[in-house]
Amino acid sequence: MKALFLTGYGYNIKRNVKFLEKEIGKMGPHDVRIKVHAAALNPVDYKIVWGFALIITRPKRPFALGFDLAGTIVEKGEQVKGFEIGDEVYSKVPWEQMGTVTQEILVHTDAVALKPQNLSFEEAAGIPLVSCTIYDAFEVAEIKAGDRVLITGGSGGSGSFAVQYARHLGAYVYTTTSSPNVAWVKELGADEVIDYKKEDFREKIAEVDTVIDTIGGSYPWQSLKVVKEGGKIISIAGHHDDDTLKEVGIAKIFRLLFQLKGSLLMYRMRRKKVFYKHVWSYPNQEKLNYIRNLYESGKIKAIVDRVYDFKDAIEGLLYVRSHRAKGKVIIRIN
Repeated sequence: MKALFLTGYGYNIKRNVKFLEKEIGKMGPHDVRIKVHAAALNPVDYKIVWGFALIITRPKRPFALGFDLAGTIVEKGEQVKGFEIGDEVYSKVPWEQMGTVTQEILVHTDAVALKPQNLSFEEAAGIPLVSCTIYDAFEVAEIKAGDRVLITGGSGGSGSFAVQYARHLGAYVYTTTSSPNVAWVKELGADEVIDYKKEDFREKIAEVDTVIDTIGGSYPWQSLKVVKEGGKIISIAGHHDDDTLKEVGIAKIFRLLFQLKGSLLMYRMRRKKVFYKHVWSYPNQEKLNYIRNLYESGKIKAIVDRVYDFKDAIEGLLYVRSHRAKGKVIIRIN
């Protein structure tokens, strides 16, 4: 069967990403074989092409790309419980089973849950990675009702979920986006929306309890001005703190390089007594079931920007890299 593969590293996605034949592999006792109906693309996918995977798992090339999927179970391992053939499921697969932009895939059931019944396969495929990442970030931040929270990038795949989830928890939500998306993001539940094309959020707000950074770059630096002393800045895209790198298992040499690069930022964080952490997502069935209930109860709605056919997946990846997506970018497989 065909799958989307990384064949080389570099900025040129069209040169380094190809469709190749993929073997389904040997099913483990706790695996299910899923016919993939839709897969989502995420920023981590193009960052892997740039070479991000080299500091994590150093996979042997070529290797298949993609972490998110929604589909139907067509076979299950001998020790699988709680799932039946024909169940409609969704998943964020573990690193060792990555490669969801394909027609069928084996996934350990710890990373699989029944998909929200009120969502299409395309909508459900865009949920797992971003929803579980924001869930984990909010858990670290301990966000609660009444907190004043700034979410950078409120119209992106992660940001659009974060805005809705923060509102669901009862927080007062500030967010940033570009001019065309201001009204739309406000409809998602943001209390105040800052148009970064026209305004600087550092001049509009102050003394927030928590910043959830979904963009990275200079945003953790800029967020220092608006977070209160003793507040929290949680990033899913910015500087990797050393504790997080240890959790992921990054080699010491790379950790030292990250420490050096972020030394001044972390010094400024300490001076203001701000807690900072880069959060990695570790989705599992329990989290996916919790997320499913949020969607089925109508507390959160799925946001899909574009759906590409399987043959156009590389174009979809280029669109994700453009940073113009308003919600999720989906590949329709079967």
